[in-house]
Amino acid sequence: MATIAGMMGADSGGRAPRAPLGGTAALATAVAFAVALIAPQVAAAQGMGGIDPGKPLTREPTTIGFWAGETVPGTDWNLPDTYWNPRGTRLYTPYLWRVLRRYHVPLYFNLRYKRDFGAIPEGKPVRNDALKIIRIANRLGVPVWGWVLVPYTDGYWAWEGAAAQQFRAVKSLVHWARTKHVRLEGLAIDPEPRLLTPFESTAAIMGGAGGASFSIFDPMIDPVQQCAAWRTYARIPRWAERHNTLVSAAPMPAALDDIRDGSLALQDASGFILPPGPWHEIFFQAYRSVFAYYSGHDPGPGIVSSYFLSAQRAFGSAGQLTLGSTGRGPYSRLAPLLHDIRLAATLGARHVPLYSLERTLSAYGGPRSIVRLAKAAQHPFKGPAASKSTAPTSDAKLFRAKVRRADKAATASTPAITAARGASLQPNAWPDGCAK
Repeated sequence: MATIAGMMGADSGGRAPRAPLGGTAALATAVAFAVALIAPQVAAAQGMGGIDPGKPLTREPTTIGFWAGETVPGTDWNLPDTYWNPRGTRLYTPYLWRVLRRYHVPLYFNLRYKRDFGAIPEGKPVRNDALKIIRIANRLGVPVWGWVLVPYTDGYWAWEGAAAQQFRAVKSLVHWARTKHVRLEGLAIDPEPRLLTPFESTAAIMGGAGGASFSIFDPMIDPVQQCAAWRTYARIPRWAERHNTLVSAAPMPAALDDIRDGSLALQDASGFILPPGPWHEIFFQAYRSVFAYYSGHDPGPGIVSSYFLSAQRAFGSAGQLTLGSTGRGPYSRLAPLLHDIRLAATLGARHVPLYSLERTLSAYGGPRSIVRLAKAAQHPFKGPAASKSTAPTSDAKLFRAKVRRADKAATASTPAITAARGASLQPNAWPDGCAK
């Protein structure tokens, strides 16, 4: 994810369900393990306050998941060919698979267009490491989603300039899954600024701009281009719905601060867009580790509550959260992450993907940590602890005030910036300014 990439570099080393889409010694061992484990099972397998402790909550049990498969040794964002490097799969051990299967933990697996699926460019290697992992997961009944990425040179994530490429990738991945006879629960895209966005630009929308000039937004602000991207991205979940496929999104949480004033200036200045549509779930990146890196201050667990409540207000039950980055910053120790998962469960989050599987395993002692995380999701806070844990916090309010300051600056700057190019334009309106 873009914000995490800027922070650390790449790892080295609400709708009715639909039918899912139809390399190492350790990996080989895992394959054998999967066959042995599944065989005996075939026959059987077929701006709000805290929570009022006096009002019991009824909801689905909260589950965790993991963004996975992005550990590609030798990755260098500035060297496009490293996009095709072999994945590191040594952590996918039989023990890990047992844990994932027992706790029914879904993987949102990194699938790269023109590397793992789609037409491979001439001269590039054919990689089957992702296919092997997915087939093991299918044999064991571990849910897998396809996390759609495009080549580094195209921006990697779902930013404005990659709209057409992302749509092609989504269609290609659906076809690939059916051709390879693998099961994907659905797909996920990652709306956020393109790869290698300057630190200052990202910091401005991550609570870290302070008194800095917002002229850094000038190159990106273009309401006409934003609408073109909007229309293409809006087609993705509608196309998927017609093709019996679930599509979720995992956008930067600044989108929630952006739409609060009824315009889309901050997303335009950042170069990404999240249009409304039939998204299955929208996992806003409430990444305390990333916030702390860009703003210089951890906004604390209150930011989890703040963004979750905003997501629910804006997008109803589809508005959810993803937490991260595991093993970094505030989550250097496991305890704060366990707390925030229990907090998400207390708030009523359905599914909480964590970034990332590989970082979790490396930071917290292997698959045993996943057991603890899965159990934490089953134990929301209760009584006074629930009210206390979900109450608004000054740190979270301050963080979001800084993001909204950036939004106001982008909104105020848009007419002058566009006038200098020939026609003064206002920011596009939310939720239907680009739907005309």
